[in-house]
Amino acid sequence: MKRNGERAGQGSNGKADGESVNIRTLTSGLMAAMVALAPIVASAADWYVHGTLSNITSTAEGLLVMLDSGTPTNCAGTPYGWMLIKEANKTMVATALTMWLSGQRAVTIYTNPFSSGQSFCVVSQIDPD
Repeated sequence: MKRNGERAGQGSNGKADGESVNIRTLTSGLMAAMVALAPIVASAADWYVHGTLSNITSTAEGLLVMLDSGTPTNCAGTPYGWMLIKEANKTMVATALTMWLSGQRAVTIYTNPFSSGQSFCVVSQIDPD
């Protein structure tokens, strides 16, 4: 039964009956997409970590760096939280050393997965803040 002033095919909000159903369907679809994408966003820290350089040392392989925030999850098993910037990556080594000496140590470090047979988790990119 329609109230005063309502026409057939209109709901109490003055819109066509199908419009409120479409909005509910759209909202449900957006929520489902957000839930489906949540694991992708949550896994971003698997291969990078943001923090402050807390220690550096060198080996024959290159420069080892350590962050106060630890290592990404793909570096599980790397000794003592060290991450290796290979000697061949001279620009990254120079960037890390410059950051260390200048005191500007906030950084995001991206890594390749650690696997058995490697000495340390290998840094693929260093991004100073």
